Amino acid sequence: MNREELQKLVEANYAWTVEKRRALHRIPEEGFREFKTQQLICETLEELKIPYTIEKTWVVGLIEGAQPGRCIGLRADIDALPLTEPVGCPFRSTHEGWMHACGHDVHTAIQLGVAKMFSEMRDRLHGSVKLLFQPAEETTGGALPMVKAGVLENPHVDACYGLHVQPYLPLGTVETRHGALNAACDELELDVWGKGGHAAYPENSVDAIVCTAQIVSTLQTLVSRNVSPLNSMVLTFGTIEGGKANNVICNHVHMRGTLRTVDPKLRTFAHRRIREIAQSVAMAFGATAEVKVLDGYSVLVNHERETDLVLDVAQELFGRGHVKMKLAPSMGGEDFSFFTEKVPGAFYHIGCSPIDRMPAPALHSQHFCADERCIHQGLMMQMGIVLTETGTEL
Repeated sequence: MNREELQKLVEANYAWTVEKRRALHRIPEEGFREFKTQQLICETLEELKIPYTIEKTWVVGLIEGAQPGRCIGLRADIDALPLTEPVGCPFRSTHEGWMHACGHDVHTAIQLGVAKMFSEMRDRLHGSVKLLFQPAEETTGGALPMVKAGVLENPHVDACYGLHVQPYLPLGTVETRHGALNAACDELELDVWGKGGHAAYPENSVDAIVCTAQIVSTLQTLVSRNVSPLNSMVLTFGTIEGGKANNVICNHVHMRGTLRTVDPKLRTFAHRRIREIAQSVAMAFGATAEVKVLDGYSVLVNHERETDLVLDVAQELFGRGHVKMKLAPSMGGEDFSFFTEKVPGAFYHIGCSPIDRMPAPALHSQHFCADERCIHQGLMMQMGIVLTETGTEL
C-alpha cells in the first residue's frame, strides 16, 4: 500500500465526503424508518454507477473490480437517536426531536466516500467491495435480518469490517482489540403476581411490591456472588410499574431490564439463574413470578487475522503511537456481531475529538459533536483495509 498516494486520493475526495455527511446530519431518522437516508444513499450510488439492492430500509451496493479476488464487506449504520439537537450547528437536524448523536452520519458518509473512490478505480480493483448500509443499530437491530436475507452471499463476503467514532479518543487514534469487543445485550421482562387487598389488612393479601423489592435486591447478588470478579456481567432494571392507589395492596408488578455479558456460558447461566431466583423468592412470599428473556445482540468478537490487519494498517498509516489496544470489552451492545458470527471480520474505533477539547461529550448525548477531520481518518482506514485485503495497487 502506497501511503502517499492514498493520502492524495483521500484528500481529493474529502470535501465531497464532508458534504455528504452534512446532508445526512440534516435528516436523522428512526430505525427501520430511514427513508430519506436510504434515498440519499441510493441516489449517490446511482451517480457513482454502483449497482445496489434494497430491502426494508437497508441498501447493499456492490463494486466489482476488473481483476479476480476476494469480496470485502464494509458496514455503515444509518439510523439516529430521539434527541433534540441544540441550536447552533449550521447543518442542524431538520427532523426536530431526532439527532445523529452517535455518529452514524459520519459512518455512512465515510462509506459513501469509499464507494466513490473504488468506483473510479474498478479497472485496478482486485475482487469486489460490498457496501452494507444497515438500519436500526440503535433499536431492534438491522444486522440480523440483513444476514438472514442473505446479504453476505452472492457474492460471498470473505471478510467484513466496520468502524465507530469515539469521542473519548483524540483525533488520529485507532482503537480495537482481539476477541470480544462488545457485550451481548439481552432484554428482561419480569412479572410478579400477588393478591390485592385493603392496605389496612396486609395479612389477607400478598404484596407484589414488597415481593418485587426482594427479587430486585436478591438478583443483584447474582452479579456479586455467582460471577467471578474476573468476569463481566451487568444486570439492570430500568423500569418498574405496579399499584393503583396508596391504600390498596398491589397485586401485580411489571419490570423491564437488561442483561449484558461477554462470556456465552455466563450468558446461558444468567438466563437460568434469573428465572430460578425470581420464582423462588416469589414462592417464599406466596406470589408467582414470570420471567421472559429476549435475546438481543450477540457478543461482538473480532477475529484474530482481521484484527491484526486493522492494527497493521493503522500503524502503517498513522504510526504505532496512534494505535491503542482496548484493555477490556465494552458492556455496550453492537450488532455488527451478527456479521462476524457468519464471516471473519473486525470492528474498530476512531477518535473524533480534538485533544484540547477533551473530555468531550459522550455518544448518545445531545451535545455530542464529531470533529469532521475524523472523516479523513476513516476514509484512510477503510480504503487501506480493502486495498490490503485485495492486494490492489493505487
